Amino acid sequence: MKKIVFLLFFLGVSFSSFANRSVFVEYDRGEKNKIRNFVSAENCLEIPCIITQWGAIKLPEGIEKTYRVQLGSLHRGSFHPITFFQESTTFEQKLSERIFNRKPNRKVIDLESLVENEKSPIIYMYGVLLQHELDESDPLVLTLLPLKGSSRIKEFYFRYHHEGAKFDVDIAFVQPLNVFHPNPGDVIQAAHSTVALSFSVARSMDPEKQYSLFGKITRAVRFNLIAGLLLRKDVAPLSVGDNITKESFDTFAGGGLTFFDFLAVGYGANLIRSPHTSFPFVGIEIRHLLEFLRSFKADTHTRWQKYLKEETERSSVSTPVP
Repeated sequence: MKKIVFLLFFLGVSFSSFANRSVFVEYDRGEKNKIRNFVSAENCLEIPCIITQWGAIKLPEGIEKTYRVQLGSLHRGSFHPITFFQESTTFEQKLSERIFNRKPNRKVIDLESLVENEKSPIIYMYGVLLQHELDESDPLVLTLLPLKGSSRIKEFYFRYHHEGAKFDVDIAFVQPLNVFHPNPGDVIQAAHSTVALSFSVARSMDPEKQYSLFGKITRAVRFNLIAGLLLRKDVAPLSVGDNITKESFDTFAGGGLTFFDFLAVGYGANLIRSPHTSFPFVGIEIRHLLEFLRSFKADTHTRWQKYLKEETERSSVSTPVP
């Protein structure tokens, strides 16, 4: 009798553990133009699984009868629910909207209704990224809230990875170095810092791959094309034997690399005024510099641990009774 009770208890525990661990959610990591390969998301319950902009999360049929589906992301230090999507309009509709309204009043769609209306609902990362911003390595959380209290909440974790090259645009302050070639007669005296547009492209390291040292270095920098205005100081003849210094605006373009995600170094040339010359330059990308400085802020975990330590020390000091 005891053996039967133990066996039933063992089977009950095993079934309960299996019910909690068995995961009916599947996901496809995502590769462009490749056939979908959905696998179980069971390993995503504790360690985030990598998912790209081409990836997808597949939910089972009829999940809306037992669970409420929620999706969110940790983006730039804050949790952002990915619940609502605004229906887009065509170019012609946007023009007609401006005739009567300054701001459009478009239809809003929520994730739960999309899940309910699909027989085999799939959350495509491409659709999420069309309206919700994600940075490299941002965590995503898929939460299944049971409609009945007997079931446990399930949370699946994913980490976003941008597959392939990613293009970026930023405004940069550029300082040409006063080394000009060619510079006939030393006509060009100096060039001053200017504002330019920086177009860059880079690849991020895939967390699931191993890279050589060269592969890591090439993914640690961005390749830039920079173009903007240039304030140049030239020597111009005033009269016989007399010269003056004249400043004039020009345009320039050049290419280079960006280190530390904000410091650009490259080589460029002016485009309009003569004499045409080339020169090295350095630049600072404004938005990326602010993001770099923000990264030096102590992480929330470290600050929380420091606070708990101070709170423990404060609580350990006994308050004298008057």
